[in-house]
Amino acid sequence: MDPALVFIAVEMAFLVVVVAAVVFVLRRLRARVAAGATPALLQAGADEAPPVAGSWSALAARWAAAGPPRTPDVARASLMIGPVAWKNCVAVGLGPEGLHLAVRIPVFGSFGRKPLLIPWSEIVSTAPTTLWWRDARLLVVGRPTVATVTLPGDLWAEIVRRDRLAVPTA
Repeated sequence: MDPALVFIAVEMAFLVVVVAAVVFVLRRLRARVAAGATPALLQAGADEAPPVAGSWSALAARWAAAGPPRTPDVARASLMIGPVAWKNCVAVGLGPEGLHLAVRIPVFGSFGRKPLLIPWSEIVSTAPTTLWWRDARLLVVGRPTVATVTLPGDLWAEIVRRDRLAVPTA
């Protein structure tokens, strides 16, 4: 093979990796801004950023789980926590103890997010909504409200079928 072609192929592969990295960083920054990141996140010397209200971090501060669900009911669910969408990357377990969520992204793993185990008793209200133009359910979590979780309609139907919630399911 011609060395010039090999050099061009390597250069193109490097360019693709750099562009993917830039897109990845920009998406993370956009998610932080959408979640209401505070200037405290930018302070020099801060070891760990405080959890943002309505974020995965805020939920993990109260309901971190030891690990992901052993046998998830849905392996690649799409849902929203606050304003941040987690598309096709959340393992969901509907156990008797609560709603078990864990991020599972190929190559990146958990993406630095701790698994969650939200007790059913901490879901204080629900409301119908839409998620990507489909039926969904908005769950308000915590007293006072820690975050909202928007689940797809089929996952919500399974929760209702199993009679997991103590709140009215209007």
